[in-house]
Amino acid sequence: MEADLMQMDDHDLLAGGVADGVAEARAGWQRWARLVEFHRRREADCRLRHEISPSFTLTPRAQTVSEVSALWGLSESRVRHELNVALFLEQYFPEVWELSRNGQLDCYRAGLIADNARHALDDPVLLHVLARRVQAFLERHLSDAHGLPGIPPLVTCTPKQLRNKLTYELNRLRAAHSEELHRKAVADRHVRKVELPDGMAQLGISATVDQVRLADHRLTHAARQRRREGDQRTIAQLKSDLAIDLLTGREEGVPAPSYSRPIVNLTVPVQTVMGLADDPGVLAGGTVVPAGLARAIASHPDATWHRMLTDPAGRMVELSTTSYRPTDPIWRHVVAEWSSCFEPACDAPATEAEHDHRVPWPRGATEPANLWPACKRGHTTKHAPGFAVEQAADGSFRLRTAAGFAHAVAPPAKPVDERWPDLPEVQFSATEFLAVLGEIRSHRDRSAAESRELAWEHDNFLFNIAG
Repeated sequence: MEADLMQMDDHDLLAGGVADGVAEARAGWQRWARLVEFHRRREADCRLRHEISPSFTLTPRAQTVSEVSALWGLSESRVRHELNVALFLEQYFPEVWELSRNGQLDCYRAGLIADNARHALDDPVLLHVLARRVQAFLERHLSDAHGLPGIPPLVTCTPKQLRNKLTYELNRLRAAHSEELHRKAVADRHVRKVELPDGMAQLGISATVDQVRLADHRLTHAARQRRREGDQRTIAQLKSDLAIDLLTGREEGVPAPSYSRPIVNLTVPVQTVMGLADDPGVLAGGTVVPAGLARAIASHPDATWHRMLTDPAGRMVELSTTSYRPTDPIWRHVVAEWSSCFEPACDAPATEAEHDHRVPWPRGATEPANLWPACKRGHTTKHAPGFAVEQAADGSFRLRTAAGFAHAVAPPAKPVDERWPDLPEVQFSATEFLAVLGEIRSHRDRSAAESRELAWEHDNFLFNIAG
């Protein structure tokens, strides 16, 4: 019987949507499972069909596509894609397959995982490593905020967060390939003009992500200054007009404010900066950059590095102020810790966010433990009637919504590399230092090869037990 939505309170109205999503995810998995089973049966009788009609025998995949496409009203390419995704997940990502089966992960995000992995990797060992890392990521994003009996915790990461995670892990597993792709993309940088039918046109400039962010930040600062001076154009209109003024030579009068320098915040393992590893870095907002670009950003003449002192427990030392606005060292720490807006489903970069006190000031101190970045909407939402931030007994935080849901709030995981090879004795000449780096890289490559071999043996051991 159709539910009477008009009679439901806000909590039950939205919670019912969670149950609908779970049912939809389970139905999507069920359709995948039907494709897999039908394909498996066609594999089993392929030899018999070939003996009956050698000249007109369809492959198991072709017969599956032919049978399903007209019946389900889908294009052949769509059926082929869904079959490929389902077969791949069942074989290489059984945990993701199980999450979809339970309705905890929708088919769209499961498909993102399959498409990114199967188009990038063909080594079963590397696929096994990626599957374990993706599974850990998905488990960290399981949420039971819905509180519905019989409904399991759901994966609540956004598609962008999932893409960023996949990009990061694929960069780690294929460091050399990622560097090659980045170098090719840099070599292919260009300006693209697209004329629109309404008398307008678009101009696109491709460059490294740090430079594009800096350019966009500077345009934003300049536009805001114009607004403060009384200009009635919107920020978007001003950014467009200012950019055209600069490019067409009408740059006189274009403000370049000195009070607010554009910032690109990069988090990267120190081993990458030192050249001891090739793990990628992560820009504020979650954008992944390859190791070579991370080192280039770090070595830029205008790059600024900040040393943050901590106590033995890892807490910041002497970072507090009695004023409402945080000092620069405090805010640098907060941006480095959070990377994005505090709301779990928001990817707004921390470098572009407002500072927000978890416990309102002056009752709550202006210190890293009481601050996080918030986008404009998130900041307003948190202070709206019915919304509140709650701290649990274990110290974790939850955002309580007006409809009665509680969402866990935690900073995103950081790119960390714990691999420190045994360093040989280092002399202080440049020649000897370079020789030592070469030896470290060789040691790292040997260790990586041994790790892959051990992983392969481990998989075969499990397979033999299961067999």
